[in-house]
Amino acid sequence: MGKSTIPFIFENPCLNNIFTEVTRSAKASKLFCFQNFTLEKIKKNNFNILVSDNSSLIKIVNQDIKLDSIFLVNEPNQTSSNFKIPSEVININIPFKMSDIYQRIENCLIQINIHSKRIIKYRNFSYDPSTRKLINQSTFLRFTEKEGQIFTCLMENSDPYITKKDLLNKVWSYGDSIDTHTLETHIYALRKKIDSKLNIKDLIMFEEKKGYYINKEIL
Repeated sequence: MGKSTIPFIFENPCLNNIFTEVTRSAKASKLFCFQNFTLEKIKKNNFNILVSDNSSLIKIVNQDIKLDSIFLVNEPNQTSSNFKIPSEVININIPFKMSDIYQRIENCLIQINIHSKRIIKYRNFSYDPSTRKLINQSTFLRFTEKEGQIFTCLMENSDPYITKKDLLNKVWSYGDSIDTHTLETHIYALRKKIDSKLNIKDLIMFEEKKGYYINKEIL
């Protein structure tokens, strides 16, 4: 397997020059190499990790570019007070040690590799149980915790059908206060969400005397 490419983008020319020179002189990683990218090139490629400054980060977030981790080289007093830093951002304070950045990025790549092996792939979609995301090339749908449990039970059930009682037992441990109406309400909301966000109808089906099942051919 070849090295991963880790793009970096800085609007601050001083930071860009410093990072370019430092990466050239630093000891190379066995897992990845750095490359300077424009915002347009980042949008056209599928990257997991990015290094940026504050100004570039704002543009990346505003254009809804999806990344697993963003290493933010902090510029004091540059981030807008109205800008909410995404949860995937990892702060790097100036001055920084390049060896620390290499180690942290290598750790991220290892975790991404482990994580990718857990993803369940279908013909047109993939499902990530850890983030509860049903994803295709153009969009994704994130389930709530209960919706994710329902979807996983339907997908992993050894028999095509699962009865309401069994589904209640697996998701809610079938407490006395939980009835089939609760299950039906959750599945109704789940169906509407799948239809609205992914434009998929009839993914979760129900047949009397047999139970619920997933129409996997759609996926």
